[in-house]
Amino acid sequence: MRLFRKRSDFVLVIVLVIVSVILLMSNLRAKKSLNFAERTVVSILAPFQNVVDWSVLQVTTTWDDYVVLLDTREENKRLLVSLDMLEFEKHALEEKLKSYERLEKLLTFPDLINVPFEVARVIGRDTANRMKVITLNKGSLHGIEMNMPVVTHRGLVGRVMKVTHVACKVLLITDVRSAIDAIVEDSRDGLIVAGANSPLLETKYLDVNADVKEGAGIISSGLGGVFPKGLFIGRLKNIIKKEGDLFLNARLSLAVDVNRLEEVLILKGALSDLDEAVDEPVKKEEAAE
Repeated sequence: MRLFRKRSDFVLVIVLVIVSVILLMSNLRAKKSLNFAERTVVSILAPFQNVVDWSVLQVTTTWDDYVVLLDTREENKRLLVSLDMLEFEKHALEEKLKSYERLEKLLTFPDLINVPFEVARVIGRDTANRMKVITLNKGSLHGIEMNMPVVTHRGLVGRVMKVTHVACKVLLITDVRSAIDAIVEDSRDGLIVAGANSPLLETKYLDVNADVKEGAGIISSGLGGVFPKGLFIGRLKNIIKKEGDLFLNARLSLAVDVNRLEEVLILKGALSDLDEAVDEPVKKEEAAE
């Protein structure tokens, strides 16, 4: 306790001396002329005054730097927040651009075949195990009905299997319950394309003597009362011809990656109208040949 008091007294004395020196030097500097005694005092106290001035300058500079540092830190925080917002907006704009690009490609399909359609967005998926179903954001309110074909600009996706007021479920062509009557684009040989629990579809009843090659295009035949003629499904792959078999064993690679769907087209109207509209490009191609 005594030691603390002694230190406090010492500090107080030092402070008083410094204050006295500052006041004395200020008074002497204010005078226009000094006598010998005053000049002597100034000479003696000048070094101390310089130390005091330097100390005050350092304290002032340090404080200013501290204030500037605080301002800089706050400004950095604001800039980081602004940068995060700009990054968020950038990603949002990029996503919108991608969506517009997908829609632009998607809408080339109805332009080519001139059919009524409804653009729909995928809002749900149930693609686990053998069930391959997606949910779209369009329903009976938008004129959607059971068994309407669902496509993209690349090809066939599936058919509407259940409709509510504002949504519908689509059975994908990869579902094991799916079976599509189809034909080979070039040879016009008939076959059935069936869903399988794999990325590739199964082909059934493709005649063993059919003139087909790897990569041959497969389109819907228009038979069966669901899909109009001419919807592209995919291409033949892994064709195997076994002696004694009546049918070729082959797989089909899909034209559409159904696991990455975001927007699709639901084809509307009577099947006969769709059949004629979709088949028109096929007829033109056949006539050209």
